[in-house]
Amino acid sequence: MNSYPTEIDLIAALDRSDELVRECAAGHVSFADFCAEYDNFYWSFGLDGHESDHAGQAVLAKYAARIALHQKVADTILAKFCSDTDAVKDSYRAARRFGSIEAVARLKLVAAGLSGGEA
Repeated sequence: MNSYPTEIDLIAALDRSDELVRECAAGHVSFADFCAEYDNFYWSFGLDGHESDHAGQAVLAKYAARIALHQKVADTILAKFCSDTDAVKDSYRAARRFGSIEAVARLKLVAAGLSGGEA
């Protein structure tokens, strides 16, 4: 993003991304569609704070618990996901990479950490 989003933008993006996690975990959205729509949200939205000024850092701190769930998706799911074809290869398994079935199982665990309307 060229400029850091407002608090309202952040809340809307978190709400949308929380819902995508829920929908994929529930089997209503395929993992491929989830990845396309989710767009590696934690990194693409700059939730690590790399693009924010002091005011942006304060907003990120305010929503740290909600953001932490998306950092978990980035670090423990998307960073380790590989194609289903590669997931059965010994070299990928040795590197602890996994395919869409395991990715969705892990998303279910993250979704369990989301509350009804606010994570």
